[in-house]
Amino acid sequence: MRPDELFPSAAGYLDVPSNLDVDPTDPTSVAQLLAHIRLQQDHLQDTPHVWEQFAKALLSDIRGVPAIAPQVPEGARVVLALGVCWAPARLAFECAQPLAMWEWLHRAVATSDNEGGSIDIDLGPVDRALKDPHWAKSVERIVILLAPMVFYLANNHSTGEHLAQGFRAPVFSICARALPTGDEHVVEAALHLTKHLVWQDLRRPACLLGHALEVLLLANPTHPLAGAMAAFLAGERPPVTHRDPTVIAAWAVQHVSMNPFATLNLQVSRFLGMPKSEGDAVLPELLQQVEEVIAIVESESDPAQVSRDRGIVFSILGQLQYRLLQSGDTLHLTQLLSIWRGVPADQARNDRCLTLANAGSKVWFRPGSAPSPDLPDSGNRLTTAFNKALGKALVTRGQGDTALTHPATGRKDLTQAEELHDALHAHLDVADLMEFAFSENAAAFISLLPSLTPVQALLARAQGPALPLAVSLRAPLPDRPVERVQLWCGDAPSARTEATIVETVFSYAGKTVDVITGDDLSCDRFLAEFQRDDYDVIWVVAHGSHPPYASDQSAVVLSDSEYVFLDDLARVTRPPASTRRLVVFNTCDSAAADTQGPYDDRGIARSVVGPDQAVIGHLWPVDGDAATVFGALLAIELADGSDYAEAFANALRDLQQDWATLAGQLGDRGIGSLVAEPLDGFRQPTIFDWGSAAFLE
Repeated sequence: MRPDELFPSAAGYLDVPSNLDVDPTDPTSVAQLLAHIRLQQDHLQDTPHVWEQFAKALLSDIRGVPAIAPQVPEGARVVLALGVCWAPARLAFECAQPLAMWEWLHRAVATSDNEGGSIDIDLGPVDRALKDPHWAKSVERIVILLAPMVFYLANNHSTGEHLAQGFRAPVFSICARALPTGDEHVVEAALHLTKHLVWQDLRRPACLLGHALEVLLLANPTHPLAGAMAAFLAGERPPVTHRDPTVIAAWAVQHVSMNPFATLNLQVSRFLGMPKSEGDAVLPELLQQVEEVIAIVESESDPAQVSRDRGIVFSILGQLQYRLLQSGDTLHLTQLLSIWRGVPADQARNDRCLTLANAGSKVWFRPGSAPSPDLPDSGNRLTTAFNKALGKALVTRGQGDTALTHPATGRKDLTQAEELHDALHAHLDVADLMEFAFSENAAAFISLLPSLTPVQALLARAQGPALPLAVSLRAPLPDRPVERVQLWCGDAPSARTEATIVETVFSYAGKTVDVITGDDLSCDRFLAEFQRDDYDVIWVVAHGSHPPYASDQSAVVLSDSEYVFLDDLARVTRPPASTRRLVVFNTCDSAAADTQGPYDDRGIARSVVGPDQAVIGHLWPVDGDAATVFGALLAIELADGSDYAEAFANALRDLQQDWATLAGQLGDRGIGSLVAEPLDGFRQPTIFDWGSAAFLE
């Protein structure tokens, strides 16, 4: 058969050699066709939309094969479907995009085109093909290639369990048989599967694979994945090896050549296995290793890669952070987090910061007081509430399948506002946190919580300290007095109203306001102005975009044709300063971070926060009326001379007053008529109206 006969929908994407014919009953011929398809996928990687359409067209054609070419056996269709989905799933894996990974893995075994946001799957054809002697070898090879992604999702995001269950037995069988060969793909699959078996409490098969990996490692210390094997075997608890993990770690340090990431992983595992006195003695050396690895990360020129590598390092350091938090060693904990963020020791902040971390069932912030594991799992409830209310997930291990199976629309569902509010309070003890923050005289929060959690808004509502979120972990410079404001008025429906209000408030206070609007709005001009230091406040009123799981597309939308994309903003450099300015992104999603994990910093506001620049933005989509009222309150505070943190906290508290009090306050400032329309749309605010504002420093 000609490939264009087999794939009529995808024929336009296939640059097929004239001599390429396919015998769909021959595994070798099908493998050659798949190799050509992968080559075409590689060529299209620079055009993601075309690449995705090509793959979807191929899958649609494969599902239609029984009708147009019934002579094509089921085994061939399985090989082609799995093979087509491997390349996009692997790219999503390497770029830490779990939703894309989930979608492509499920499309490989889908029974429909999945245009409605859900995927019905059937693993029966894969099972039958694995048992077919004619096709088993080809299918086994692709199953092994897909296995790391399948078990990674199950291990790290608790999603796709049905796929993991279907892959578990065949991948175990293949690994048990093929591990002695040292095949890299088999080793990678075995590492992820073994961890999955441990977390599923399947100790016997986990130990069988663990011992096979141990034997392979000791016999092949130069294996390309020796470092990964050593770090896994030394760190897994309970052990899956015959030898003591600390013995394996000590041996690996002497015999295995590892990249810096694997070395750090191994050394953290060794540290965690040491008695406290011995561990305390080597902790400075371990922190030095973290610093060396982060220096490598920071040398990367691509901001997205820096963020991904930082996430890898953070996952390596997870248990170390929890040990320091639990022991109350806040000095070393802050030092560790500062190093992770690439902050030199002489620039790190040394004031009192409270570290907020997820402990599964509740937020954890008091040293030595990790929540009981017997408490209800509020984290799972919170993830589900965010999915239903915002169409966005807090993707972290231990939370349910809903985290990735709902379409990530980013649209608000007002009927879910009350449940989201209750779920947040179930996860975060606001009263206790408020009391502790006051008693500790804290200056800021270091938040290791999922990045959409509105800690400041909840505390403001409880009349607590709406402390800054310390994103950069560098010591902030003193605030500037606000004298000059640059106001960017984009094309958002409420932008003109807000710009007029903000300009009026500052002008009444004798401040200079330069408004940029209309034809003067351009990405190039914005970036040029942003890197200068002519203004004390840069205020942006526009649309904002932060697509879930696709942070590369995050942008400040000045107009239909002018987008300021995240990477362009992150690359802006500014001259040294002795004071800090304030940037206000009064736009949707501007303070959001990538939802691929709770510790990522890929977001508009977070990419530009530093000692010389504080940022106020929004964690979620924000309604125009709410944004306008908040902007009016914030402008009043800044015009009155409040420092940035105080202005933010007061504006956020005032935003939560009863309507009559709020209307009177704004009327007393001479802007009652200007704010009347947005205030009228703000009569019955929900958590969506007051919950998302965030101050980052």
